[in-house]
Amino acid sequence: MSVDKISEAKINLLDALKDIEHQIKSLSQQDPLFGFISSKYIKCGRENCKCKQSPKALHGPYFYLRLEPEYKFSKYLGRKVPSSMKDRISVGSNIKELERKRKKLSSTLDNIDYF
Repeated sequence: MSVDKISEAKINLLDALKDIEHQIKSLSQQDPLFGFISSKYIKCGRENCKCKQSPKALHGPYFYLRLEPEYKFSKYLGRKVPSSMKDRISVGSNIKELERKRKKLSSTLDNIDYF
């Protein structure tokens, strides 16, 4: 690969990194949540309830928010997930994806600098 092509590739990578940084900064202002929503079906405590006899008769779904790090924290959301919560989680997912791309581009840039 010629020096001109390496320089051009490096410039393109730097531009892409700058664009990703701008996107991350913009998304970070939208109050992101880093986690996911899970659902559970549960047995109630009533003795005569049909959920005691049949796994198909469980109550739910009930939704929970699981947050990073390691998704250990959970918060009960109820029978319906607020749309604002879905939007915030989507923003958080987009930021994480952009950070993965940034890391990959930075690694590629480091490899170009190595040669």
